[in-house]
Amino acid sequence: MKKKKVLVYDSQHCFSRFLKYEFKKDFAFEVYKNFKKFDNIIEHYAIMLFVIHSDKELYDLLRIYQRGTPLIVCTFSKEIKSKLEMIDDLFLLDLSKVKSEMLSE
Repeated sequence: MKKKKVLVYDSQHCFSRFLKYEFKKDFAFEVYKNFKKFDNIIEHYAIMLFVIHSDKELYDLLRIYQRGTPLIVCTFSKEIKSKLEMIDDLFLLDLSKVKSEMLSE
């Protein structure tokens, strides 16, 4: 069985390590630390997951948002989370929850 490719943007690599450990049997993860490489490769991924730490990263995410690939957004910031809750097509994952709650989501 071929694994689905998942693009993970995590500038601090904290959450991406967790994902790779928990879901390595089901998905092939490719982790990026910056947005410079995203121009022509987004169509190759089944899912995109972004860990947003700052408003600048939020702006970068919104630049590529309308590409049609399912998008999961994670953040520790309540302010950024409240901004993203207004967008219907996003799945928001609250990183302030404990690990078992995140896995069930």
